[in-house]
Amino acid sequence: MISIKDAVDQLAVREQLQQRMMHDALAAYRQAVEQTQLHVFGLFPRAGQAQQTAVRQTLQQLDASPPAFAATVEPWSAALRNFAQDAETSRAHDLAMVRELLTILSRAAEDSKGQAHASTAGFEKLSHNLEQLSTAPDFETLREGLSHHIGDLRAYVVQIVADHERSTSRLTSETASFESRVAELEALAATDPLTGIGNRRAFETALASALASGMNFSLLMFDLDGFKGINDRLGHDAGDQVLCHFARALREAIRSQDLAARLGGDEFIVLLHCPLDGALRRGTQILQRLERRHEITLNGRSLPVPIRASIGVVEHRNGEDSTVLLRRADEAMYAVKRRRKAALE
Repeated sequence: MISIKDAVDQLAVREQLQQRMMHDALAAYRQAVEQTQLHVFGLFPRAGQAQQTAVRQTLQQLDASPPAFAATVEPWSAALRNFAQDAETSRAHDLAMVRELLTILSRAAEDSKGQAHASTAGFEKLSHNLEQLSTAPDFETLREGLSHHIGDLRAYVVQIVADHERSTSRLTSETASFESRVAELEALAATDPLTGIGNRRAFETALASALASGMNFSLLMFDLDGFKGINDRLGHDAGDQVLCHFARALREAIRSQDLAARLGGDEFIVLLHCPLDGALRRGTQILQRLERRHEITLNGRSLPVPIRASIGVVEHRNGEDSTVLLRRADEAMYAVKRRRKAALE
């Protein structure tokens, strides 16, 4: 027969196991939310941006003490359903644009065909009239007939030129409109929806281009210091504002030929078309910009927030692939972060 003490001990162990299981489940759930936000919502930025409020609310509830675990399930499920519907709409919109271009090209071909047919008919009629005119009974009738038919010939030529110009103008206008909309979609696909700078896809494209060019370039890898503390103390909306302030500092400090991108979370990267010494100077300028006063809006009030970052600066070496280069940048950045942390202890 089990003693009261053993029963109490078993209950305590069981409670600890349950708490551990709940903690692990909560951590897995939170990771799933973050990974979905980072990797899935980024596939359709416009649809993902519409769900940012639901994402922030879900993460805030999961970070609460005690966490409102069950209360997040339905809103998060709704966010996923809404994203799926919006993504399908976006995909259908892209498909419709392609079909629109095909229609434009088909219409242009049809216009050309119609113009050719009309021109052929006009010239055939002119030839027939000239044949009849050749049997004119006197010179005066022949002269008048030729004068009239020369006028017809000029009218045919003017009409053909005008029709061609209208068709060409319409095709040019419609194609320009289509190209503008395609460019807009491409820009959205390469933009981080929160900060407005490049996303991981844009950086990977720029990095591949830089590697293929064979020219000198460098990377600045950034990680915000104390960012988790801002999220924990002030909430994810405050954290998002901090990310936008930092992105603005990057954008203001680089040239048009360089690229600033958010890789995810509070990790950013800058690709500079310059050697190491120039990259070090640019990194110093960015850190100096962070020393300015930064304010966020929280519950209708302005609140000053310090923004600090650790930076790793590396220059691409001949023959080095993207994996090795990024690993060196990451290691350089975390070496700086460790030194800062040790200096504060």
